[in-house]
Amino acid sequence: MRMHLLVAATLAAAGCSEVSTGDCDAMQEDFTLDPQITAARLKELLTEFGATDPAELDCDAVCTSLYRRGDKSSWEVIVTSCTLSIADDAMGDPAGTIACDGEAAEYYCLGRRPLGHIEHSLADAGLPTFLAHCARLEAASVLAFSQLAERLQLWGAPAALIARCRQAAAEEASHAEILGALAREAGATVLPATQHDIPVDIAAAARDNAIEGCVHEAWSALSCAVTARGAATPALRAAFARLAADEAGHAQLAWDLHTWFLGQVTTYQRSEIVAAQRAAIAGLPALARAQSRAAPPALALPDGRLATRFAIGLARAA
Repeated sequence: MRMHLLVAATLAAAGCSEVSTGDCDAMQEDFTLDPQITAARLKELLTEFGATDPAELDCDAVCTSLYRRGDKSSWEVIVTSCTLSIADDAMGDPAGTIACDGEAAEYYCLGRRPLGHIEHSLADAGLPTFLAHCARLEAASVLAFSQLAERLQLWGAPAALIARCRQAAAEEASHAEILGALAREAGATVLPATQHDIPVDIAAAARDNAIEGCVHEAWSALSCAVTARGAATPALRAAFARLAADEAGHAQLAWDLHTWFLGQVTTYQRSEIVAAQRAAIAGLPALARAQSRAAPPALALPDGRLATRFAIGLARAA
C-alpha cells in the first residue's frame, strides 16, 4: 500500500468543496461499568495486553478497554475507581467481574499512542486547549515509536524498520515542539505524556500497530492534509502541512511493519489482528463525525463523508 497516493487520491476524489466541519460541542460523560467477564472475553483481554496470567491484568486498563468497545473506541477515558476479580477457575463462565467508574470524552487528534497511554479529558474545545492536547499526544507518539524500536530490536526485526521507527520518533518530537509552541503562544499549558507500565508481547504490539498505526495514523495524515488546506491562519496551515507529510510516512511505516508482524504471530492471533483492523477501518466515519463536531472550527477538520471515502479505499488496499 502506498499511503501518500491513497491520501492524495481521496482528497482529489472529494474536492475541497466537500470538506466541511460541524459544531464544536464536545461529548463527555461519567460512566459506571459492572459487567461479568466471560472466559472468551478474558482470553481477548490477555491477548490485548500481552499477558499470560490474569493476575497481570491492570484494572484501569481493562476498564478502559471494555468502555471503548462498540461505538466509543475513539473516547478518552480516566478511571477514578476500579476493582477487578478473576475466579480461581478462569476457564469457567463467568471468569471474573470488574466494577469501575470514570470520566470519558471524545478525543480529537489521532496518531500512535504508546501501549498503556493514559488519556486526559479535553476540558473544552477552544483552540489553545485543543493545540495543547495535540502537542501532548505528539509527545506520546515519541514514546510509542521509541519503545517500539526497542522492542523490535529485541524481537529481531529488520534493521531498516527499526531505523524508521527511530526517525519517526524524531519527527514526532518536532511535531510536539511545533504544536506546543502554538499552544503556549495562545496561552495554554502543555501537559507531559504519561503511561501505565504494562507487559507487551509481539502479538499485542502487532494488534496495536494494525490499529493505531495502519488506521489511525493514516486517518491523521488525511485530517492534517485537510487542515493544511483550510485552517484559519497561515501558521496553522504551515504546521499541519508539516504534520500531514510526516504522518503519511508513519502510516506507511505501520503498513510495512504490519506485513512483518503478521509473519511473527500464530494463525489465531493473525485472524484476531486482521479482524480488529477491519473494525477500526469501519469505524473511521463515526470517528470523523465525532472529531468534526468537537474540534475548533479554525482547524477545518474533515467530517464523515471524506472518512467514508477514505475507509473504502483503505479497506480495498488492506
